[in-house]
Amino acid sequence: MACGSIKPAIIILCLILMGSVFLQVSYSQSPNVTTSTIDPKYETARNQFLKVWDTLTFHPIVATFVNESVELGNGVYQEHSNVFKPDETINLYAQPIGFGHKEINGQNGEKLFLINFTGDIMLSKQDGTPLGGGKNIPIGQIVSHYPITEMFLHLFLTHDDPLPRGDYKVDYTVTDQVAGNTFKITKDLKVV
Repeated sequence: MACGSIKPAIIILCLILMGSVFLQVSYSQSPNVTTSTIDPKYETARNQFLKVWDTLTFHPIVATFVNESVELGNGVYQEHSNVFKPDETINLYAQPIGFGHKEINGQNGEKLFLINFTGDIMLSKQDGTPLGGGKNIPIGQIVSHYPITEMFLHLFLTHDDPLPRGDYKVDYTVTDQVAGNTFKITKDLKVV
């Protein structure tokens, strides 16, 4: 997946839905087991929201460079300027909306929802000369018990050798494999 000396990686660190953190999906639970009672008012509001969600354009509501050393969460990040040191990892936080969910059956027959993203990352000089990157990088398949709508992507570039001082741009393309939609982010950066 690496091209040249640039090694792209895309990681989804955390999924958040209405204040509850989902880091892992368990398949050991019987489909008839209920962990809590759902408030009918909440369920009605949630269903209305999901109808609107399905009409949204797939795009990031946030796309910013972030500091590598801070904890990231949905809406939790510390912005980094677009100025980097030659050996510094380039971290991008992106918060997409409008992505699709595919209903699937779990191992025990329970109804689950699949989200599936892939990404392309390309680092170039400002004049467009490509330096390296990767295409169709699996971000991962996420399976949830509910159609989640709040999540973030942590996309980062590492490199074997320090980048020479200068002006660059990074092109990110994220594809929603469930709905077939794509968005692009282009960020300028400077290495000093």
